[in-house]
Amino acid sequence: MDRDFIKEDIKKRPVNTAKVVKRTVTTVVMAIIFGVVASLIILVLTPFLTKITTNSKSDSPTLVSFPEEEMSPEEMLSDVMMQESALADMTSDELIDSSIELPLSEDQVSALLSRIHFDATKYRQMLISMSSYARELGNYMVTITAVKSSVDWLSSVNDSSNVTSGIIVAENNVELLILADSQALQNADSITMSLRTGLTAKAYIKEIDEVTGLAIIGVSLKDIPSDLDIDSYIAPLGSSSSIYVGMGVVAVGSPQGVPGSIGYGIVTAAKNMVSDVDTFLYSYQTDIFGSSNASGALFNMQGQVVGIITPRENDTTDNTVVMAYGITELKDLIEKLSNSQKIGYLGIYGTNVTGEANQQLGVPMGAYVTKTEMDSPAMLAGIQVGDVIVGIDEQSVNSFLEYVTILHKHRPDEEIVLRVSRKSQSEYVEISIPLTISSRNHEE
Repeated sequence: MDRDFIKEDIKKRPVNTAKVVKRTVTTVVMAIIFGVVASLIILVLTPFLTKITTNSKSDSPTLVSFPEEEMSPEEMLSDVMMQESALADMTSDELIDSSIELPLSEDQVSALLSRIHFDATKYRQMLISMSSYARELGNYMVTITAVKSSVDWLSSVNDSSNVTSGIIVAENNVELLILADSQALQNADSITMSLRTGLTAKAYIKEIDEVTGLAIIGVSLKDIPSDLDIDSYIAPLGSSSSIYVGMGVVAVGSPQGVPGSIGYGIVTAAKNMVSDVDTFLYSYQTDIFGSSNASGALFNMQGQVVGIITPRENDTTDNTVVMAYGITELKDLIEKLSNSQKIGYLGIYGTNVTGEANQQLGVPMGAYVTKTEMDSPAMLAGIQVGDVIVGIDEQSVNSFLEYVTILHKHRPDEEIVLRVSRKSQSEYVEISIPLTISSRNHEE
């Protein structure tokens, strides 16, 4: 039997063109609004997010390093002498217009002063200018307070505090690094750092050099406000190789033993040799009134650190003037302490062989050994008083400073060969002594 099927035609729904156009326009407008709002949010938040990222603690701190000086101390001295010679030939008119900033002869100074009318107004302006300059330098300094708690026989807790000044030398993406003398910080239960702005943060001893007593104090960047321009607080390290007697300097920090004190003056004695075990430094004396517990930094007139003031150096003097270690010879030490790297140790005290000793007595140029520490690698290897170190491996050594510089380029546990000239009867004979470098910062 045939059956008829029901057939149904499905017709397409008519397109509402007006509605489609409306939806398309709405979508485009919303996309534009979303893009504009997103761009504005990114534009506003990017600096803030970048600052947070920069100041946040990471697992990989960057290595701290300071650029090597472009000229050696000898080259700087030669350059200064050549320019001084040129200055001596200048007339007073030429000198007045000269931009060279070097020590002048008495005649040149007299010629300059004769053309300057210095009254009370200019004196007051000079003092205001110097005060403003010292305040700018004070931004690089921090006050470090170390607190130690003790309990007396009545079970009462007593807190005692020591205060010293430190200088911000670097940051490594994880922490702010401050150079300070460790004398006031030993055995502290807590340490805090205070900026001149009033900001206070928890601090800790990162590394201490047992020979110089200098320490690197760390402050976590997480404890530093994200809107603080850290770079503007890091002091630029200059060169003490260019310091000369009569040079103007500013002492900042605690030169009088009180945080925030300052002093203006000149260098009165330059390059006094300070020798310690495997250490060679230069000391500079000023006419600035100071204290036996002075601390802080010595700046030149270009806003650069040229010296570090420590209580250890000032306590050894019989007068009350500020003394400082030259920054040039300290840079390598600051780098190693900042990067928590151990410092090579052989246990040798020494001095430079003078030209007179070389010419008249035939002593070879090098590092003259004056003492070796008990049970040090040098003593155990057979280094004797009177030996002259003339080389380390293939490198020549012409002074105690060169010995120290080369030694500190090596790491503890490295094996080296000291080339030593030892007097045998009437002449010096060179011998080679192998030994292993130890560390002068022993683990606690």
